Amino acid sequence: MMKVLKFLVLLAMTGMLLLAIAVGSLYWWFTQPKVVMAEADALAPALFEVPRGTHGRKFAELLEEQGYIENSQLNYLAARLFLDAGSLRAGVYAIQPADSAQRVWQRVLQGQQHYFRITFVEGSQFSDWRRQLSEHPYISTQTEDKSDAEITQILAPDAPYDRPEGLLFPDTYKFTAGTSDLQLIRQAYQRMQLNLNELWENRKSNLPVSSPYQALILASIIEKETGAAHERGLVASVFVNRLITGMRLQSDPTIIYGLGDDYRGVIYRSDIHQYTPYNTYRINGLPPTPIAMPGYESIKATLNPIPSEYFYFVSSNDGQHVFSRTLEEHNRAVYKYQRN
Repeated sequence: MMKVLKFLVLLAMTGMLLLAIAVGSLYWWFTQPKVVMAEADALAPALFEVPRGTHGRKFAELLEEQGYIENSQLNYLAARLFLDAGSLRAGVYAIQPADSAQRVWQRVLQGQQHYFRITFVEGSQFSDWRRQLSEHPYISTQTEDKSDAEITQILAPDAPYDRPEGLLFPDTYKFTAGTSDLQLIRQAYQRMQLNLNELWENRKSNLPVSSPYQALILASIIEKETGAAHERGLVASVFVNRLITGMRLQSDPTIIYGLGDDYRGVIYRSDIHQYTPYNTYRINGLPPTPIAMPGYESIKATLNPIPSEYFYFVSSNDGQHVFSRTLEEHNRAVYKYQRN
């Protein structure tokens, strides 16, 4: 009887040892960085979508079907043993080339979705933003049937203007799959308000702009006039000097914006003489709205222009400008850099 008992104990211990070895081996296999990528030499992460309502077993099967793991049954068993495999979160996830199966499961269980990026450049217009948002495959559309005026009403219900031009902060925004275009537009609007209010509070005195919105209008013109960062303060000073003395701004980008789809790629004399609310060769003061999305530095230059006696500038054909105090100096610069 004693021999039988010893045998049973030995058998149980052996079974437990074998089970421990099996579990340990499964854990080792589950945690090794050996996810199979669709391409053997893949260096970039792959995107994997987890649909709503996906349970653990189905998730493992999808991973195997798409070539990211081997043996879905063992993966599911390991996930049940070592992780809480019952609470998967829908979304789009990145699978890295060196991921272990465990890391893939953890990422989905914890909802660590992949962050996409979309960049709106300084000087872009709202029409450019709408196009970018509509073309992104992982952004949902909530504004497709809304006009610019309706979107402006959503952003700023009490505002006296009906265009979102200039109201959105150009930057790179991160988002997860399924984020709506309206969510990103709201975020860009809030970021613009935050930066604009900060800069407005620290503005110079005696500027010819009476509100933050007027500052956006002038900043948008400065943004379109120069791409050279070191020139923004001087360009701002030219326009500030003109506004203070009652001169017209005479800014070519405002003509282009006012022409809209009628712009022919070159500004003709007839365009200069054509009246639009944005043609600053024909109107006094500022146009009614911004003409683009100004960046932080352009707003800063608008509200803190470099003191100067300049009233004119002309392109020197190298991405920069020549600044002049008098019309006579300006005409010489035009002759030198433009007519020759």
